[in-house]
Amino acid sequence: MAFSSSSLLRSICVKGISRSSSNLGKSSARSSASWFDLRPLSTAMTASDSVLNQKSPPWLMLPPEFKGSTMSYKFYNLADKKVQTLYNSYETRNFRLKCRGSKDGWLACRGSSHGWLALLSLYDEGFYLYNPISHRHIKLPTIRNCSRFVAKKVILSCSPEDDEENCRVVMIMNTNRNALAFCFPGRSKKWTLMLDENKGRSYYIDCVYSARLKLFFALTNDRKLETWDLGDPSSPKVIKVDDVEMDQYCYLSSLERRVGHLVLAKDEDLLLVMQYTMLNVGPDGSCFHDLDKRCPANSPHMTIGFDIFKYDSEKGKFEYLDSSSLGGLAIFVGKLNHSVAIQASEFPEVKPDSIYFTDAYDGKLLGRGESDDDDDDDEGAYEVIWGGGYDIGIYNYEDKTVSSCYYPCDAPSLKTISPGPIWFFPSRTI
Repeated sequence: MAFSSSSLLRSICVKGISRSSSNLGKSSARSSASWFDLRPLSTAMTASDSVLNQKSPPWLMLPPEFKGSTMSYKFYNLADKKVQTLYNSYETRNFRLKCRGSKDGWLACRGSSHGWLALLSLYDEGFYLYNPISHRHIKLPTIRNCSRFVAKKVILSCSPEDDEENCRVVMIMNTNRNALAFCFPGRSKKWTLMLDENKGRSYYIDCVYSARLKLFFALTNDRKLETWDLGDPSSPKVIKVDDVEMDQYCYLSSLERRVGHLVLAKDEDLLLVMQYTMLNVGPDGSCFHDLDKRCPANSPHMTIGFDIFKYDSEKGKFEYLDSSSLGGLAIFVGKLNHSVAIQASEFPEVKPDSIYFTDAYDGKLLGRGESDDDDDDDEGAYEVIWGGGYDIGIYNYEDKTVSSCYYPCDAPSLKTISPGPIWFFPSRTI
């Protein structure tokens, strides 16, 4: 389905934060343990074909649970509103990774795409793709040769199990310079940088892949849209679009921050979904400036709304979509997953005309050169500062309210979830 300019609602500037919540899934899923704390990545296929191939809406990946010698991955399944558990034993120690603060070591998730997780070693910058359903893993090139960068987000063009030859892995890398990089999973020995020396201080905010056009779309914070053709591994081609004009944002408050997500609707319409977050929210839902003395200590941040823009290639402009409906779509956005739009009518358990979101501010990954104590290489390549992870919910685009998705979403109930949940795609084609 393609959107028309009249098919989506104009977002009304919020006067207060309206949220409904239920106390679903409390402390049992709130673990401070790392997701991938030195756990083996078996190459054996252990999941049934029915689990691997059945069509399913995205799952919400929760922090893991540890019992004895077994770690279990936890996923909230939207289809039956239950937690799906996938076990992973410690029998094989293929990945004994030393890491700051842990004698065993662990991996941090930097992406979720087409049924795979992109895992980064916080010690030696080794990179892996891991499928938690099949337990298969694929080693990616290390990013040691990209030491001036920090891996921000990784997406795939498709599942390597479906089309290994044409699968591309693209990584957004930001620090002193800003670039994209790509590789061929299982075949490349190093990442190929897609670097624009004239980009200046701008940085990429998101990227998305079109299977129909066989192109990656990338957008920078200063509204430059790029399309990348990675069909020829020796000669990546970029088509730079003129600076994209954008309709004015509906939310202009100095109290909020915005994060952009690129989404392809039905692989036809390129959408920009703007997520607005108030950084300081009181127990009653009131908002405060950082310097306001009335601001409660350790006040949480909360998503208050969204704007949606559609790219018009003829006008070179992201146009504001003025409607009260998303055409029956449900959109899933997050900091680490590739964003998707699915037709809710194909998944009765999913709410139509809604945006399912996770926390855009769920911690910080510091690379070498960013902290004061980076002279000692034995301390590891990265440091993680956890925080947040709790800003999760379902935004109704028609009535502008937020309801809970597994975790409560009212301000008094918000507690740090470490690591923050992300969207996972058990159906590889989503």
